[in-house]
Amino acid sequence: MKFFEYNYETFDGEKKELKLRLTSSDMKIIEKFTGVSLLDYVTNVSITMLTTMLRYLCRANTPNFSEKDADKLYDELVDSGLAMENIYLDIIMEALVVSGMMKKEDLDEMKSKTEEQKRERVDNLEKTPSK
Repeated sequence: MKFFEYNYETFDGEKKELKLRLTSSDMKIIEKFTGVSLLDYVTNVSITMLTTMLRYLCRANTPNFSEKDADKLYDELVDSGLAMENIYLDIIMEALVVSGMMKKEDLDEMKSKTEEQKRERVDNLEKTPSK
């Protein structure tokens, strides 16, 4: 089985590697649990979605990875300097590419649009007169 591998350094300098993959059985579990298609579920970014996805993405490599483990992992990733956006785009969505949920080209386009939107927001903020 092919995994998406993500390397990071914890707050205290420990180097770690995540091996992530979403299996078809876990995809079904998420869809039954949420009542929506997996693609719909991952487009609504929330802390619950992020930690749920981390939980199931880790299970292919660590079978008993729990909800509590996923919460700790999320916090560790944030402490290592990542924001929700990074966790979503650079970890979860990359792992979904490896898991066959989307094409790499589609993810690259999504990342590009996100960067464009951020630039537009910054430009608009700079154009707004301060009071």
